[in-house]
Amino acid sequence: MRQEKWYHHHAWTGLTALWIIGFIGAITRFIMATYQVQLAEDLHVGRGFISLAWSVNLLIAALCAPIGGRLVDRFGPKTIMLAGSLLGTCGAALVFLGHNAPLFFLGYGVVSGLSGIGASTAYVLLFRWFGNHKAKAAGILSSASSVGLAVCTPIFLASSRLTWESAFLLSALLGLLVTVPIILFFIRSDEANSEEIQSLKPDKSFSTAEPSAPSESRNFTFYLPYFIVAFALFTCGINMGTVEMNLVAIHQQAAVSPGMISISMMILGTMEIAGSIVFGTVMDVMNKRLAMTILYGIRVVSFAILLLHTPWSPIVFAVTFGLTYLGAVPGGMLIANELSSKKGRLIGSLLLFHQTGGIAGALVGGVSYDLFHHYQWLIGLDALLCVMATAGYSILAGKNRMLKGVFSHAG
Repeated sequence: MRQEKWYHHHAWTGLTALWIIGFIGAITRFIMATYQVQLAEDLHVGRGFISLAWSVNLLIAALCAPIGGRLVDRFGPKTIMLAGSLLGTCGAALVFLGHNAPLFFLGYGVVSGLSGIGASTAYVLLFRWFGNHKAKAAGILSSASSVGLAVCTPIFLASSRLTWESAFLLSALLGLLVTVPIILFFIRSDEANSEEIQSLKPDKSFSTAEPSAPSESRNFTFYLPYFIVAFALFTCGINMGTVEMNLVAIHQQAAVSPGMISISMMILGTMEIAGSIVFGTVMDVMNKRLAMTILYGIRVVSFAILLLHTPWSPIVFAVTFGLTYLGAVPGGMLIANELSSKKGRLIGSLLLFHQTGGIAGALVGGVSYDLFHHYQWLIGLDALLCVMATAGYSILAGKNRMLKGVFSHAG
């Protein structure tokens, strides 16, 4: 009992540390979302150059995710998290010190992109630390980025003395003085203790994985859960690319007033944070596959509403999509956690699908508008992909119930 209490305390302390790291990491996301015009003017480049640096950052981070996952399985999550954080800190410092276009591209586009090797580490640590509260912990962690964005935006926009240079300097200093010490002194990846405690309090979620199954039995049915989770995360990436890069433009083309756009975006951010807690709590008490079926079903409704462009579409979309915004990735990772013992490799590979979807969503939006002068095809694509992801998770939920029945009768 004493050891169990110690582990419970350690897990939640570790989650707090990871949340602070995620909060600090949101600063660069805030910079690119807020200072695109000022960056272009100060660096004497076009906005296309800033977008290119953003795309390269995402691409490199996506390619580094599976590589980092393999490194996590070999060297441990703490070591790779530290390496990724140092790369992110160096990238921010390089941008601040350089103050020119080539060093901006190198610092933000390349060096900060390489920090993607640590993308899987937080999930690996959470799944190691927590037994019965994995989903809730993952939901809380996913809120850090949105809270960071929500806090940084009003602070910097309220003062004309704070610029993108101040933000990059702040990112570098916090990375060096806060993130690195937290990783060194508060992050523990002691597998022996976590496994011992989890053996006392096993995870109640049912797994369809068969790690010890012979290779000849690993047919399409065996790999079906991997395919469905990967496709769903790719879909989520396209959804996020659509919303983060094109939602304001979609509303503007539909002649939505600036005031309504501001209100809807504020509601979207609020619902992001609330939704991460709601779905995290729900997934701890119900079938995770069924929860994800519901989540993507809500997204289908959200994009159908956005497609209609009614006077109430911006608000209703903000509420419904915001509710699901931060739940899809942790939910997919929780299901994937049951499929393989190679946690870092699997999570890193799945993050590649999500990041690739994010890049595709942003690019497809621009191409779609240039070709058709509207975003209807993009919104329709989002809705269609969500229908397919809903069907996929529904299949997994049905398969899971069927297998549970078989094992319960066998017992």
